[in-house]
Amino acid sequence: MSKDSKKSLQDLKDVTNQASELAKSIWLAGLGAYGRAYDEAHDRYEKASKETPRLFTDLVDKGSRLESQAREKLGEVTSIGKTVSIEERISKMRASLGFGHTASADDLQRLEKKLDALSKKVDALAKASKPAAPAAAKAAAPKAKAPRKAPAKKAAAKAE
Repeated sequence: MSKDSKKSLQDLKDVTNQASELAKSIWLAGLGAYGRAYDEAHDRYEKASKETPRLFTDLVDKGSRLESQAREKLGEVTSIGKTVSIEERISKMRASLGFGHTASADDLQRLEKKLDALSKKVDALAKASKPAAPAAAKAAAPKAKAPRKAPAKKAAAKAE
């Protein structure tokens, strides 16, 4: 073999060795990243598993306090409901809305008078607005458009 071929063979081996070392370094870096992620996840898991029983007991305590408060409020509401019957509450509601009141003859006469007065006012307004309506209609009617003149070029072409 010649010196040149030996040198190129040596160069090829060097490049191959460098590529192998680089690939190995990349592989080891990935393996190291996996190991670090595993360690962090394991640490967080252990920390959470130590805190979980305390967190659970805190939540149970808070839930029992809320339950006792809710039972107290429920007891207050049921005691109010026992003092006033449903029928009494309905009758009070009807009275406040005016459903329990029956109309008398005087009430009906007063309403008839108001209705007659309103009818007269509506008739008077209708009569007053009738003459103004035709005048308004005439004013609103669109004006007829004047016919358009032909453009100057076409008029000149027609004249020739």
